[in-house]
Amino acid sequence: MRDALLALSTAITLTLCACSGSDPAQDDTGLSAAVTQAHTEFERQQSQGLDKTAREVTALEYPMYLDFMRATGLEAELGGEAEAAAVVSSLFAANERMVNRLQGDLPKLTPMSMGAGIGYSGAASSIQMGDAQAGIGAQFWEQAQKEGRTSGSHSDGSTSVEWSQSEITVTTEMDASDDNGKAKGKIRTKVKVTTCPDASGKVEAEFESKTELRSTSSAGTGGFITVTGKMARWLDDDANLIDDRMDSEGRVEQTAFDNYESTHVDVTDTLSTSRGQMGTRVNGRSRSASDANVQGAEGLAKMGRYAAMRAIEQARRAWESGQCITLEPTTDPEKRTGQKPDTTYTIETKPRAKTDGAPTGGTVRATLSGESRLDPDNRKVKADARFTYVNPSEKDKTASIDFEARSKRGIGKATLTFDTKEKKSYRIQVAQCPDGRWESMDVCDVSKPFTVTACGGMGSVAHTPTSDRGGTYAFKFQNHQGIADSSGTYTLAGTEDEFTARYTSPQICARVGGKTLCTTPNMGTVTWTKIEDCDE
Repeated sequence: MRDALLALSTAITLTLCACSGSDPAQDDTGLSAAVTQAHTEFERQQSQGLDKTAREVTALEYPMYLDFMRATGLEAELGGEAEAAAVVSSLFAANERMVNRLQGDLPKLTPMSMGAGIGYSGAASSIQMGDAQAGIGAQFWEQAQKEGRTSGSHSDGSTSVEWSQSEITVTTEMDASDDNGKAKGKIRTKVKVTTCPDASGKVEAEFESKTELRSTSSAGTGGFITVTGKMARWLDDDANLIDDRMDSEGRVEQTAFDNYESTHVDVTDTLSTSRGQMGTRVNGRSRSASDANVQGAEGLAKMGRYAAMRAIEQARRAWESGQCITLEPTTDPEKRTGQKPDTTYTIETKPRAKTDGAPTGGTVRATLSGESRLDPDNRKVKADARFTYVNPSEKDKTASIDFEARSKRGIGKATLTFDTKEKKSYRIQVAQCPDGRWESMDVCDVSKPFTVTACGGMGSVAHTPTSDRGGTYAFKFQNHQGIADSSGTYTLAGTEDEFTARYTSPQICARVGGKTLCTTPNMGTVTWTKIEDCDE
């Protein structure tokens, strides 16, 4: 197993390092080719699945673990090379089990294949967790914005979340040890992603995997391997990621705890179209660090870039959710329901970014469902956009218009509904007040729940229709003497021009002077008279 992983590590390193040299300054042709290669490699990883990618990362990191254990004295403490390799394999298997458990605790967005193998290294575990964290974080952020929680924090066991109106950070920590308890590892995975692009359309992701490896018998034996990836990409005016623009940096740092002269490697891999830079740079290496060790770090640094790239892809659902853009179409006339057929509306849409209130630019598309005419229909119009709509030409018809604004600030969504349904408006004889007066109240639509009040607000009857001929009600009356209330049903008899409404209740209770008296009432009837005009 050890020799197979070392061979696989060499092959993967050669493949990943083939797309760039060590010179950070490159011409446009070379830089463009590197960006294309980065997308090709990313698509390969996407198509093969997370599990296989994690196995590749494990193969890259495995030799680093062995060198690390040898240089820090951990190998000798464990009894030799074979014993150290066995401990690493056992620890990696424990990591995989932990990843499976933690992913089960999080709502999965996609099924993940966990094939047989040596298990997951620290960075491999983080890539598995980081992908889930980015996707779940975007979903969490979307729901929080819908609920009006524009910023906040949440912690649940090993996972913590912090979010604002434009970004979200998800951190997971997990501990694992080998089966015999000789070594232990701590893995911290942090993913921070942009949820709403800035004015230039930029979105960013930061991925960090920090693995601590130490002996259980000696607190000073061991060290850290840290893999980070940073990625910036840009959206075009149609809210799509631009393929030929990216700034990315992957970095790997391997270092021991204090008081050991160990293998130390610090490598950065850069691919930046805005700065015109690409390639790898060795920031530092100890004398004991081999060329193979440095090459393995270079491969891991590129994996850090791809982890950040995956995070941006997972966060895409955030800026496509409609929660980054305010899109509130206004109409003239303002009322859209219960209107006369062939009413003409002028609709204005002005998409604005929620983070700074600035106009988003881009386009707006309006799509009509139902009758009658929308101009323009299902075509992109430059924002701010104006549309003309004529509602249905017949009574009792409904229609809706879906609006979608697209720009480098993301996607905005809205829907307007229209109908020519005849309103059921009535003047309701409410009640006879204590002074002998009868009061009436106009209700513009008795097909929906409504409440009538009388006697200076002392009395109220809340109606909930269950059909066009009746429903349920709740009555309440209160003055300085006490409170009376009842509930029951109402039924309508007569023609639509004038109804007689009969109210029935099993009892009415009055509470006066600390006493309660209930009786079976005769609620009687009131008159509902149809009216043509009603001001809501």
